[in-house]
Amino acid sequence: MKKALIAGLIIIVLAAGGWMILKNNDADNDKDGTTTPVPSSQSTTPTTSNQPVTEATVNIKNMMFTPSQVTVDNGGTVTWTNNDTVAHNVIVDNGDGPSSDLIQPGSSYSYKFTKAGSYQYHCSVHPSMRGTIVVR
Repeated sequence: MKKALIAGLIIIVLAAGGWMILKNNDADNDKDGTTTPVPSSQSTTPTTSNQPVTEATVNIKNMMFTPSQVTVDNGGTVTWTNNDTVAHNVIVDNGDGPSSDLIQPGSSYSYKFTKAGSYQYHCSVHPSMRGTIVVR
């Protein structure tokens, strides 16, 4: 009997929490049912631009390359900054591309891409760390 009562209370609490989350999301909507626009600095939708992309940065932290994919124009430079607690490197999977020595914590490595294509890369010390550079 007590187990059923406790299970019932848990379900009620979870349902109430879910309702509060939904209600809070509705507060972001105007009274006419339209959604309040998100400021452009917070937009999650990628935008297109005619501006050339000449530089991109990749953060190395928590055993990950973030973002895992970046796009630059031909002639653009990508800089990897190691904000992790251990050394990493950047090694292209196949062909010509980035090939760094170990990048110590707090240090950076940059590579200028001079040929369009898609470049998959990894950290040879931690092979599960992977990323892609798209050069257009």
